[in-house]
Amino acid sequence: MKLSALIAGGESRWVAGDRDPEIRGLAYDSRRVTAGELFFATTREPAAAQAYAEEALNRGARAVVVRDWAGGGARSAATIIECAHPRQLMGVAASRFFGAPSRSLDLIGVTGTSGKTTTTYLLKAIFEAAGLSAGILGTIGIFIGAQKLYSGLTTPESIDFESALATMRDQGTRAAAAEISSIGLAEGRVEELSFRAALFTNLGRDHLDYHHNAENYFAAKLRLFSEILPRSRHPDPIAVVNGDDPCGAAVIDATPTAKLSFGLGAERDVRALDAKFGADGIHATIEACGRRFVIASPMLGEINLRNILGASAVSVALGIEVAAVAEGVRRCPGAPGRLEAVGGPPGVKVLVDYAHKPDALAAVLATLRALGPRRLVCVFGCGGDRDRGKRPLMGAIAGRLADLVILTSDNPRSEAPGRIMAEIETGLAATALKRIDEAAARNGAGYIFEPERREAIAIALRLARPRDTVVIAGKGHEDYQLVGDKRLDFDDRAVVRELIAARP
Repeated sequence: MKLSALIAGGESRWVAGDRDPEIRGLAYDSRRVTAGELFFATTREPAAAQAYAEEALNRGARAVVVRDWAGGGARSAATIIECAHPRQLMGVAASRFFGAPSRSLDLIGVTGTSGKTTTTYLLKAIFEAAGLSAGILGTIGIFIGAQKLYSGLTTPESIDFESALATMRDQGTRAAAAEISSIGLAEGRVEELSFRAALFTNLGRDHLDYHHNAENYFAAKLRLFSEILPRSRHPDPIAVVNGDDPCGAAVIDATPTAKLSFGLGAERDVRALDAKFGADGIHATIEACGRRFVIASPMLGEINLRNILGASAVSVALGIEVAAVAEGVRRCPGAPGRLEAVGGPPGVKVLVDYAHKPDALAAVLATLRALGPRRLVCVFGCGGDRDRGKRPLMGAIAGRLADLVILTSDNPRSEAPGRIMAEIETGLAATALKRIDEAAARNGAGYIFEPERREAIAIALRLARPRDTVVIAGKGHEDYQLVGDKRLDFDDRAVVRELIAARP
């Protein structure tokens, strides 16, 4: 496409070079630029942006977009564009380059602190049960059916997002469920998308290292409902909101489109009746907009019933028959690394979960506590270079809801694991649990300090007895550990299997 067609109407200023070259592709990673592409330097650091733009030009970029060009004038056969907000212009260009694919399928945006991934997997299963092909875009990757296209950001950059949707459209996909993160919203990655529906799961504490406070965090999420959904080119876009969440009413009030509430309250548009929870899953009757149907899910606990209610509300609103909704719920085992069962010692239930923030850890532990284990054992840590304020909160939650806690390392990144664990321990120490050694923990309650994650998992498996439940929290589906500047192979699920296989 011509450059003018890609960026027309966007905020930009031509600096040098051909004013309307032919563009063969789009890029934002200077290391992957190929000849003829339009490159966007998205970083806010001027020296880095200049360096990336120079690298892109050296690799054959036909044009580059930067906030401020300091390269000393024209480059041979290259066009330089300045733009105050390169990411916003990138979204405009990506939508046009790929033919606005979000207008050609039912794109469902799911936002909230917890439950996004599981909800997208439920939506995919429901659509497929209705005979419609569906895709997923989120934390675990971008999928069309079982085909994985991408692994990276929870909410991809606009080029990757639009490219994936275009592939889905071209392959006949009818619907796509996408996790929409607060950072993705704040950075403008989804500004040009047309959503058929948007779903709000809940609001807890997350990404405060980025947003600085809870008000900014919520404001970012609210934009999906107050600004982006109303701009959709789909007729009658709809918002689906967890009305039981304390922030649900604010989302509903800020949304000018059609809307539905879901939850356990009798006043919700979509609610559960006669819900029963057990080790075999969830059984309930769902009442959705005047229609009732029975669901049986292999997933565990009230947290997943809420995810089911949200996915059911979207599906019914989009015209899916309730029989297909029930069948999709029955088929869906949940998302990888979300209360995922892995083989443990005889009589011991071992689960791996992604819970890495306070409300998620509390929900997981409360769910498992309600199933009546003999003893609930929790292995967890907190990530480095992230919100430090949540560390004592998570320690207090684990100390209050688990019988035995194995405090360990998560993804420490540049921080010392011991420092992170010490900050978590301030919350643990304020509970009834006391720091103990492995011998004292064989049948007692308390917490153990073990920085090596593999050894922490091994301790939990050694101490577990029949009818105990062990949950390994924080990393879920991740198959790596970030230590310093290294990305090490590490998968909690694989470690459990290896340790069990090595037992005599």
